[in-house]
Amino acid sequence: MTRKDIENQTVWITGASSGIGRALTSVLAERRNHLILTSRNRQNLNNLAKSLNCPVTVMEADLSQASVTDLLRVELEKLESGLDLAILCAGDCEYVNTQNFDTGVIERMFNVNVFGLSRSIEAALPALRKSKNSPHIVGISSASAITGLPRAEAYGASKAAVVSILESLALDLFQEGIAVTSVLPGFVDTPLTQRNDFPMPFLMSSEQAAKIILTGIEADKRHIEFPKKLTWLLRFLSMLPEEIRLKIGQRMVRRE
Repeated sequence: MTRKDIENQTVWITGASSGIGRALTSVLAERRNHLILTSRNRQNLNNLAKSLNCPVTVMEADLSQASVTDLLRVELEKLESGLDLAILCAGDCEYVNTQNFDTGVIERMFNVNVFGLSRSIEAALPALRKSKNSPHIVGISSASAITGLPRAEAYGASKAAVVSILESLALDLFQEGIAVTSVLPGFVDTPLTQRNDFPMPFLMSSEQAAKIILTGIEADKRHIEFPKKLTWLLRFLSMLPEEIRLKIGQRMVRRE
């Protein structure tokens, strides 16, 4: 077996009880991996663990709380052979209403999406360094990180920060043999996106997203973006002259 086959490995998944994290959990369980599952809801985690036919360790944690970092690190360091793969899916989404601009929204998005990711990385690195199986960190960002979008002052900014952290981390960990991958999904049908009150082009299921992500990890990709129709469009938009980009973006603004 090579590292490109995610089988019989020790995999930590945050945000495992719903959405993309849950879909990834289901697929990886079929491949006889030892799964370490984290989310805020212990009951959901326990129910999920009971449905899986593989070794499972449940670690309940609210990654928005700084106090969880040491607890998670201690638990992960107990893994005798270390941690092979950390897939960091935990996140949240809120949009800004500029008619009642609230800095609290931005603080919450950064606390969960940026600091939650950072706490997970801090907790995982000692265990990843023990792995003899090409350790790998995968972080879930968003296609909204590609360019500015209406109402995304908080969510989009936090996900852009996630990409920046992961890209720098990839450089700093290269000599240690720890790979880092950024994932930028478009609209995926999850409990988070089901709250959206606007059209979501190219919407796909969490199962479809999980398949694309795992294929990308096994292909050793450092960036995974999908669906291409959406991400290419956003990248094209980001490269347009500012005046044109502004005019197009203004047409996306929702009129109350």
